Amino acid sequence: MSDAPTERRALLVNSTVAAVLGAGLMVLAHELSHLVAGLAMGIPGTLYSYGVAHEGSPVQNAIMAGAGPMFSLLTGLVMALWQPLRATRSFWHLLWLWFAYSSMMEGIGYLEITPFGAGDTAAVASHLGWPPAVGWVLLAGGIAGQFALAWGFAHPVGRMAGADRGARLDATLWPWLLGTVVNLGLSGLSMATHRAALSPGEVTVILAAGSATLVFAPMAMIFQRKMNAQPYEPLKLKPIPVVGLALLAGLILLNQALNLGVQIG
Repeated sequence: MSDAPTERRALLVNSTVAAVLGAGLMVLAHELSHLVAGLAMGIPGTLYSYGVAHEGSPVQNAIMAGAGPMFSLLTGLVMALWQPLRATRSFWHLLWLWFAYSSMMEGIGYLEITPFGAGDTAAVASHLGWPPAVGWVLLAGGIAGQFALAWGFAHPVGRMAGADRGARLDATLWPWLLGTVVNLGLSGLSMATHRAALSPGEVTVILAAGSATLVFAPMAMIFQRKMNAQPYEPLKLKPIPVVGLALLAGLILLNQALNLGVQIG
């Protein structure tokens, strides 16, 4: 990307909106996977923007809890490998990328907090009676996975930002910082309007997820050589992604409605 301020600004704005919208859609898909896993076993659930309330046997609970991280990891991996919108070089390609990589980060993040007794994978371990050592193994795997994810994200960053370090920061560091602030604000809004009984640990996990979902992006800057090896494919972006912002506003309204709890099944 050239040094033109307007092009840099467009990359920053579009990347930030795509990051927040992609992460928000990812969370919704993640929670729906919990719900669908329960419905497939004949267990109804109440869907919220930040979780699903349902109850079964220990094995059923483990399956429902594990469905979310597994879905996020697999969906993100498939989308990262298959990028049908790449040729468009548009906001929608950016959205695809942020959804894909934040999905994988969601699954990886749960692995990392397993030994601390919080999150979906910790629930799986508890329901199935896994020994504590398993949690530490998952933590190690999660840390390795996070660096692998950052390495993977370096590929599209190198393509869309080129050799310009400032443009690379506009595609990684600044969307992470701005997106994290927005995500934490939206998480706080959900905590203020939710109708479900949440434990302090659950609130901590929700807020931690808001701060960690996009952390792979600045970590990608570690892998400058990988970025340098990518062909330059500058994006064709509008200064303001109006449709993306409209979708984000709609998602926020949907999440507020879901905070009331929607009984399904």
